[in-house]
Amino acid sequence: MRSRPAKWWVGAAFAANLFLALSILVARGVDAHGTRAALIATGRVTFIWFWPAYAGGPLATLFGAALLPLKQRGRELGLAFAAALLVHLALVGWLCWIGATPSVGLFIRFGTAASFTVLLAFFSLGSLHALLGPSGWRLLRTIGMNYILYVFLYDFWQNPLQGGIPHLVEYLPFTVMAIAAALLQVAAWGVRLGLHSTPEGDVGGSDGGGHFRDPTNRVT
Repeated sequence: MRSRPAKWWVGAAFAANLFLALSILVARGVDAHGTRAALIATGRVTFIWFWPAYAGGPLATLFGAALLPLKQRGRELGLAFAAALLVHLALVGWLCWIGATPSVGLFIRFGTAASFTVLLAFFSLGSLHALLGPSGWRLLRTIGMNYILYVFLYDFWQNPLQGGIPHLVEYLPFTVMAIAAALLQVAAWGVRLGLHSTPEGDVGGSDGGGHFRDPTNRVT
């Protein structure tokens, strides 16, 4: 069965996050309070797209062919994550426009993650990844996707008890997912190193996490 084209995933992710953001802004207003609520919600949805794009490779490495389709759709899921992030970034822009600019530290941290997302998406299109060469593309992908995961985890886990138990319960599932993704990646690296250390070792097409994979390695 053929996989859906990347444009379908991109369109669905963008439209879903846009609808969510507009619904919250209509319900809560377009002031700083309403915009921050929309930012929180769209950030979580964005992470839901990111998680399988990141964890698909490690899951396939650890658990075999049953999860290979998730890994094979890493590029589509990665581009969907980038599309959903556009809505989130537009809300940040609106927050700045109305005078509720986030701190410089937030801009640096999340701006770096957004820059990595743009680079990964750009170089995953067509054969552009070939411009970096295999080593350069692998390095960009590994650093970029792990930094993005770090930023998500930082956001979910900062001041976990601020706001009491409801706040903790609200963020705990996403924190657990982020930690699980990191642990899966570490375990998959260990498996691949073990396979490399044997004469007949084979990493099975490892992609270092699945996020914005080589677009030539796709389901047909």
